[in-house]
Amino acid sequence: MVESRQREETASRPLLLNRYAALVVFIAGYALLAAVARPLTLPASFTVLVPGLAIIVWGARRTPKRTVKTTRSTVVTWFVLLGLFCVWELVAFGWGNDPAHPTLSLAFDPVLENYPARVFGYVIWLSTGAWAASR
Repeated sequence: MVESRQREETASRPLLLNRYAALVVFIAGYALLAAVARPLTLPASFTVLVPGLAIIVWGARRTPKRTVKTTRSTVVTWFVLLGLFCVWELVAFGWGNDPAHPTLSLAFDPVLENYPARVFGYVIWLSTGAWAASR
C-alpha cells in the first residue's frame, strides 16, 4: 500500500515539473518578444492585456486546493480597491497619458525605457499573475 502510493507520487512529479518548466519557458519567451513593443503604444498595451486576461481566466476556472476563510469586509475592500484602480486606468487611458493623471504605464515608463528592463518587467508581471492565479 505504501509502496504503491510512493510510486503514484513519483509518477506525478515529472508531469508537474514539465508544466512548471513549460510555464517558465513560456513566460521567458513571451517577455523577450513582448519587450520589443515600444512603450506606451497600442501593441504594448495588447502585450500586457492579452496575457493578463488569459491569467484571469486561468485563475477563475481552476478550483483551489484549499479554502481560505474571508470576511465580507475583506472581500468588499479588495473589490473596491480593484474597482478604483480599473476606473483610474480607464479614465487615464481615455483621457490620454497626462503627467498630472498618469496611467500605471506612464508612471513606470522611466524605469522600463530600455529593453532589458522591459523584459524583466514582463517576467515579473507574468510570474506574479501566474502565482496569483495558481493560489
